[in-house]
Amino acid sequence: MKTSKSYQSSMMISQDRMLKRRSLRMKLREPSLKKGVVGFKMPHVLLLAISLIANNQVFAGDGGGLAGATEVTQIANNVQLAEQYAQQVQQFATQLKQYQTQLQNLQLNPASLMGTDVSRLVNGIGGVMQAGESIGGTMASIDSNFANKYKSPLAGKFSDKFKLWTNASQDTLGGAMRAAGMHRDAYSNDTAAITALFNKSQQSQGNVAALQTLSEINVAQIQQMQKSNDLIATQNLASDAYMAGQEAKSQAKQENNRNIMGDGTSKLKPGEHLGGI
Repeated sequence: MKTSKSYQSSMMISQDRMLKRRSLRMKLREPSLKKGVVGFKMPHVLLLAISLIANNQVFAGDGGGLAGATEVTQIANNVQLAEQYAQQVQQFATQLKQYQTQLQNLQLNPASLMGTDVSRLVNGIGGVMQAGESIGGTMASIDSNFANKYKSPLAGKFSDKFKLWTNASQDTLGGAMRAAGMHRDAYSNDTAAITALFNKSQQSQGNVAALQTLSEINVAQIQQMQKSNDLIATQNLASDAYMAGQEAKSQAKQENNRNIMGDGTSKLKPGEHLGGI
């Protein structure tokens, strides 16, 4: 009778894990909310998250204590958001490269420059800058909150890196304006600041110089977008490595539990434990 109860309990746990696994898999396969993105390809770290959450055998932070699935779920959500941001950043970089080609063509024939050309390029570059800085700020905030909640030094380091990236992106425009005797803080957004800088350069030095200034800002932003993508990719790799380590711990604990159920004794050596490594 005791064996029957144990078997029934084991079956209920297995069914519950299967339901959790199915629910999380469906959630992570949902289409991206971003317009134009048809679907989302799950990175390896998300597949690890499915396994860990389904088994409900997750270890928390550097302390190595047994925890619930909340931390792993949050990592999976953060990675999914980062992947969506990476796609946006890549599109921004492509857009800026197109602007650069247009700027180069205009510099070859500055007499053909029209106000509509300037407005379109300035609005486009300014809009991309603002969107990129927003992504950097959001990633920094997410990592900071995760670091504080789960006591993760690694997340804290990435938060600092995203803050530095955002500051570097802002400094590109700020430096160009300071060189022209202007201040970025005097304008409500990047587009307004770039417009003012272009107009001043055009009035004092002509179309070619103004286009060159705009081109230099644009080139710097292309480089910043690449750095942003590299930073997101590096963070995802770090998450992948962390989750792989958690999966290994989970499997070790499951194996030990199976050994205990088999003969009633633990297979761990004296002094060993299943906490942090």
